[in-house]
Amino acid sequence: MKIEDTWLKLELGLNSIFKHQELGAREYLDYYKLCFDFCTDLNVINTISEFHDYGGGDIATARGKMLYDRVKSYIVRVVCDLLYGCVDLSGEPLLQYYSTKWELFSFAMKVVDGIFAYLNRHWVRREFDEGREGSYMVYILGLVAWREALFEKIKDKLRDALLELVRIERTGGMINRNLISTTLRSLEEIGHDKTEPAKAGSAAPKTLSVYRSAFETPFLETTRVFYTQEVQDFLQTHTCQLVENCKEYMEKFERRLREEELRVELCLNRSTMGPLKDVCEEIIVTKQLGFIQSHFGTLLVEQADDDIGRMYQLCLRVEKGLEALRQALQAYVTKVGREALEQRCQEALQDPKIYVHTILEVHQRYQGLVERSFSKEVGFVKSLDTAAIAFINRNAVTEKAPETRVLKSPELIARYCDLLMKKNSKMPDEMEMDVLQKNVITIFKYLEDKDIFMKFYTKHFSKRLLNEQSASDEAESSFISKLTECCGFEYTSRLAKMVQDTQVSKDLSSGFKDQQLESSRSKKSIEFGIQVLSTGTWPSMMLVNLNLPRDLSTTVEGFTAFYNTKFTGRKLSWIYNQSRGEITSTAFKGKKYVFGATTTQMCTLLLFNEQLEYSAEKIQEATGLDTKTTQMVLGSLVKNQVLKIKGAEDVKDADKVPMNAHLVLNMGYSNKKVRVDLSKMTMAVQTAKDQESVQKSMEEDRKNIIQAAIVRIMKTRKQCSHQKLMVELIEQLSTRFKPKVELIKKCIGSLIEKEYLKRNEDQRDLYDYLA
Repeated sequence: MKIEDTWLKLELGLNSIFKHQELGAREYLDYYKLCFDFCTDLNVINTISEFHDYGGGDIATARGKMLYDRVKSYIVRVVCDLLYGCVDLSGEPLLQYYSTKWELFSFAMKVVDGIFAYLNRHWVRREFDEGREGSYMVYILGLVAWREALFEKIKDKLRDALLELVRIERTGGMINRNLISTTLRSLEEIGHDKTEPAKAGSAAPKTLSVYRSAFETPFLETTRVFYTQEVQDFLQTHTCQLVENCKEYMEKFERRLREEELRVELCLNRSTMGPLKDVCEEIIVTKQLGFIQSHFGTLLVEQADDDIGRMYQLCLRVEKGLEALRQALQAYVTKVGREALEQRCQEALQDPKIYVHTILEVHQRYQGLVERSFSKEVGFVKSLDTAAIAFINRNAVTEKAPETRVLKSPELIARYCDLLMKKNSKMPDEMEMDVLQKNVITIFKYLEDKDIFMKFYTKHFSKRLLNEQSASDEAESSFISKLTECCGFEYTSRLAKMVQDTQVSKDLSSGFKDQQLESSRSKKSIEFGIQVLSTGTWPSMMLVNLNLPRDLSTTVEGFTAFYNTKFTGRKLSWIYNQSRGEITSTAFKGKKYVFGATTTQMCTLLLFNEQLEYSAEKIQEATGLDTKTTQMVLGSLVKNQVLKIKGAEDVKDADKVPMNAHLVLNMGYSNKKVRVDLSKMTMAVQTAKDQESVQKSMEEDRKNIIQAAIVRIMKTRKQCSHQKLMVELIEQLSTRFKPKVELIKKCIGSLIEKEYLKRNEDQRDLYDYLA
């Protein structure tokens, strides 16, 4: 098979392909077979002299070389013909011609590459493997011809035309983006890697070298010039001190940045995105960062959340561009929080709902801002957290009580929890309760003195359990679970034990009631409920001596006997001042009242069944109460107007009932309600006592907790430096309270005295654990 005969037929096929005439599958296979048959016919080459002209060697190599050279010459002629059609064109017409011809040419080359696939796989592959340069896969051969014979001749005009279209679009004109994208795709294709010219397959290994040198570099430079001028024009026509101009600047150039990003996505190679953003952000944001950030405070005051979000998105593009905004947000939220509490200081001191709701209003406002405008960015979340810690723990309300400053915030939040969990006429449903509890936990997480909160919460919790005032067991359990999730099981272990005690108490009450019903005295027995509390689990409660009336004492004695049959080796101590009950009276104008009263109040009132007048001393003698408790009980009954002080009916300070005073039933007592709670008058007194007891126990409890933590750390490490011990200790205790350095040093000294630790003899800042 001679080369002339073979090529004559192949050339006809190539003419059809490059004229974009339809080529059927049968014809395609015929042309492929022509190439295959010529390359595999090893009998004779045209002439011996022609064989030597192609370098000698084996016949297959010579035949491949002959065919490859003819294909190469043909493709170069095609490209040169295309060049003649555009030498006089420029601007958009040039791009239209170039992009159209490129798409047709690249498609045709893929078809041609398929026809000469055997030549690619064998001759071209072997040329590359043997280290001979200048041979390419047929498709890549077309790219090389296009680049060298056409592109290199018109590349400057192409570049100028591309940049002009970009300029037109930037200035508001309409353009055909396909012209840009198609032209740039051709630059990507023809920038193949010459060091790998003949890898298997027809895909060209791209390096983007042509794309970058011919377009990207000048494109970035014109971009720099364009935006430098546009920013300068804006600043020359707008006063930088006005926040409205800052808003306009951010809106305008945020839109510009989006336009550039969209241009890359639609028209340019994605690798241009990084360098283009660097250029734009340097001019638009980095160099104008001071101007942009100077209006952040004003935007916060105006609550211009959209503009704040826009500022965040701009500053996010710059390294360390957010730090100033984070600091400003932290300072502003701290200030707003403290101002809000200062405005409602007097109300908040008295009403924990106002205190908590004020905190939540501030926090929720800026939490929403962080979520919407700052996309929950970790730095801004931290700024909000730091600000919340500052204004929740130190504010006008806490400063109003300097001697108990650290107590005030935990106390008010614990009181709010008590109001939330107590039975009332407007109790929230389950979903509302869950939301309200989550809000409390939000504030709780910011408390520095969580141990103090727990002391107050435990006191209120115990009263709700003992007085059966909880809104629901589910709500109580849910809140305990939330606290446990925040601070661990140890933090809430007492609460869990208290709940367990109440359940055991219900079982004991039920068992005792069943026993009473079976006894012969069941008809005479009074309705009786019992709470058996574990010593050390519940808040400390003062024991008082009290002489019970016969009906009550009989019941108490009966339960004691019943309890002793259930448990051996246990002793019951009766806490009468925490007990309560109901008594029915018809003494006042014949109207029936049901009084809810403490046991001490009940015993006092029952005395008036015997006579209508008693001196305070006689009441004390009959009840067995101490003087202080007697005065408190009598004072509460006088305030409720059930009793009167004889000869001093208009006495104003009933808390100080003289022991020589005579008290009589107020026969004129009247109340619209049938059920009257007489025990409420003691609550204010009890709250003050709670504060006092928490204050006294706080430092001692913290000493014990710190010492226990030090021992745990040292037991694990055996040896530890002072600095590492301090860091680890503060980290461990941070979920409960913020320990003072002075207190930690005292605790370390105490443990050294107790011989749990000792200072290392060689390094004085090193501690050794003593087993």
